[in-house]
Amino acid sequence: MYLLSILVVLIICIVYSIRTFGSSIVYYIDLSSLILLFLLVLPSIISSGLLRDFNNAFRLGIKRKTECSRIELLRAIEAVNLAIKALWASGIFNTIFALIHMLISLDGVILKKSIGVSLITLIYATFCVIMLLPLKTRLSVRLHEISETQSPSEE
Repeated sequence: MYLLSILVVLIICIVYSIRTFGSSIVYYIDLSSLILLFLLVLPSIISSGLLRDFNNAFRLGIKRKTECSRIELLRAIEAVNLAIKALWASGIFNTIFALIHMLISLDGVILKKSIGVSLITLIYATFCVIMLLPLKTRLSVRLHEISETQSPSEE
């Protein structure tokens, strides 16, 4: 439910900015930027061996009744942390790469459009991070709940 509420708030923000600035939704859509973002994030999650834990993070964060161990929660939190860091790194890398490419061309008309397109990757990265932050917090709270319910002899 929280993913849906965050998605609704972000869509409202985009619609508000479109109406305020008189732009179009097409300006916010760039499939190649989205693909490049995930082409850098997914290999980092896979190479760390946390892909299954990243998938489990959604299962553990959304379903409160699911039984899990402390280790599963720790690995899920670590996977979400890695995804957040990889999203930021990928967004910044893609933006700087596009800006360098754009500055080499130095054409006035293309310059404005290229700056806008290069910043879209950061918007996508920010959107994904905003979606993952509540999941990370839910997992952390659940980890603390498990730690408090265990007696000292169980640890």
